[in-house]
Amino acid sequence: MKLKTVFPFIISIFLLTGCWGAQNIDHLAYIDAIGVDYKDDQFIVYVQLMSFTGLAKVETGGTQEKATVAIGRAIGETFNMATDQLYSSIQRMVSWGHVKSVVFTKRALKKVVIQDVLDVIARYNEIKPSIWVYATDEPLKKLFGTTPFLHTTPYYSLLTHPEEIFNQSSFIRSIRLNRFIADMNEDSKTVRLPYLSITKRNWEEDKKEKPMLNLQGICFVDRYELQKCIDRSKLLGIRWFEKDISRTPIYVKKGNKVVASISVLNPKSKIFYKMKDNIPVFHIEVSSKGSVIELQEKLTEKELIRLAEKTVEDEIRSLYKLGIKYDIDIFNLSEAMYRKKPEDWKKFAENGKIPLTDEILKNIKVKISIDTSGKQKFKS
Repeated sequence: MKLKTVFPFIISIFLLTGCWGAQNIDHLAYIDAIGVDYKDDQFIVYVQLMSFTGLAKVETGGTQEKATVAIGRAIGETFNMATDQLYSSIQRMVSWGHVKSVVFTKRALKKVVIQDVLDVIARYNEIKPSIWVYATDEPLKKLFGTTPFLHTTPYYSLLTHPEEIFNQSSFIRSIRLNRFIADMNEDSKTVRLPYLSITKRNWEEDKKEKPMLNLQGICFVDRYELQKCIDRSKLLGIRWFEKDISRTPIYVKKGNKVVASISVLNPKSKIFYKMKDNIPVFHIEVSSKGSVIELQEKLTEKELIRLAEKTVEDEIRSLYKLGIKYDIDIFNLSEAMYRKKPEDWKKFAENGKIPLTDEILKNIKVKISIDTSGKQKFKS
């Protein structure tokens, strides 16, 4: 080969851009979730680390490996000082680009903590604004050590992928960081933060109790401060006001006995108000379609619809009264007024919220249509 032919080839090799600074994925520590606790004016930060090795094998058809997680803990005067403490002992470069969620303990849901954490995350471009935000009263070390059953990778846990669960049985809607921040900065809005717990009642694995993450309820946060966390058993009425509810069940009662189960699809709700004697009076409308899943007693279609609509109305009224008890604008009536007529909101609001009384919520109109009764026919 002639020299003038070889020489350009050699020069081109040196001019090629190489990935000299690239890191092998096995040499990085991947933070999957962040936990924030606060005690004695100190930030206590937990991180959950995961390995992508098992995930890669499963998604390429390989054998499933036993799920393992590593949990780090550090303390600092600020959130950033605490996270910096992790680097000295982790013995690998850390990647924050795969963080999927941040979990606050109840005692960390206060302005001084939330603002510090959100400020650091906003300045750190590796962490995406679309991560999920949760609250809990469980020890964070225990919470992060709770892995899915059947040795499934933690990558598919409730902490990281809550959408599939919500689509199948819609109730408590998870919230992303960007929405959490936007709602927190709205004077008229009360933030609904999903509340996680650990349950041992429902599952066993290898003949042993299997602890599993559980959506226990909702923590209501106003202006960066926790108001109260309420159990899901008392929150049935909240689902009629959440967006993107695709499927949720109604257990229809006649007296104290459940007589039917209805699967309700894509319910829609409206909140509006009118002035009466110079006082705002709110009205709520809910509409949806449903399919009968179970019929324990022979009912006419008209009777079943009446009972189903009453069930929904009772759920809404019961939850509204609970909001009055704890002074929580659970349905965000204040926001509905603010969106329609800000001058009225400014006139009646106290600290950004309309004072809640039994008198200001009047009509609750529910309309449910039954698409099918399945094989079981209604009584004629």
